[in-house]
Amino acid sequence: YAFHGAPCLSFNKDTSDSGNTPKFTLTYKFDPRRLLYATYSKGFRPGGINRVGNLPPYQADFLKNYELGWKTTWADNHLRFNGAFFWEDWQNFQFGFLGQNSFTIVRNAGSARIKGAEQELEWAPTQGLSVSAGLTELDAKLSKDFCIDTDPSGVPLPLTTCPAVDAVPNGSRLPVTPKFKGNVTARYTFGIGDYEAHIQGAFVYQSDSTPALAPGWSAALGNQPAYGIADVLAGFNKGNFAAEVFVDNLFDKRIALYRFAECTMFLPGSSPATPICALKPLANVSTPRTIGLRFGQRF
Repeated sequence: YAFHGAPCLSFNKDTSDSGNTPKFTLTYKFDPRRLLYATYSKGFRPGGINRVGNLPPYQADFLKNYELGWKTTWADNHLRFNGAFFWEDWQNFQFGFLGQNSFTIVRNAGSARIKGAEQELEWAPTQGLSVSAGLTELDAKLSKDFCIDTDPSGVPLPLTTCPAVDAVPNGSRLPVTPKFKGNVTARYTFGIGDYEAHIQGAFVYQSDSTPALAPGWSAALGNQPAYGIADVLAGFNKGNFAAEVFVDNLFDKRIALYRFAECTMFLPGSSPATPICALKPLANVSTPRTIGLRFGQRF
């Protein structure tokens, strides 16, 4: 139909889904300070509509989680150690990427499997001193072949006819997911006259990760390298008033947090329907060393 004499396309599309989010947990207490648990849970995200008019809606995705973990305290409650092992099956997962004219397109990209472990440690060795640390290991991979290109009806092509650069074979790493991520924080609190003062140091590290689902796209953009960032601060409080000086990114690291291209990539072997675009890999870079003051007042 026409709108004030101009051609107008109808984007009247809809999608509907239903699902459930059950969760079951079994817990066994060895004593008041130590327990073991096992959890099964399931979640889903409803589907949605692509902004590009001729593309079909994307469907809901579903996640099943199997988890075995523990929560413990030791050394007369001076040490807390928690952790878990988990296995997640992600079915029909939603995957977004830049399409024609750099519009974001969302499709359902088969299935994935995520195996991992996480640990958390809190330790108070002496009065005023506390140390905390966290560690996560992930093995996140596609568990079914997938092709970014589709046939005219919107169904992903089989891998046998998929352009090499758009092919995502079984076992490919999930994007923006490091295999290792950890952090450690140490804080010391002490008194100075009527004031309560504190100093703190923190360090966060993660291993490298891929920026895109398709290995060909990741190779063109370049992996996101591993990085570590250190922060320090010192401050005091008295009554309802608090003041703090901080230095974020102490060593002034320039870290690529996310790599991307401003427009749809065109690479040898990609679909002829993909618009030609000069591939200029870009990156969101971490904030440089930042020194500041914070003041607070509780009412």
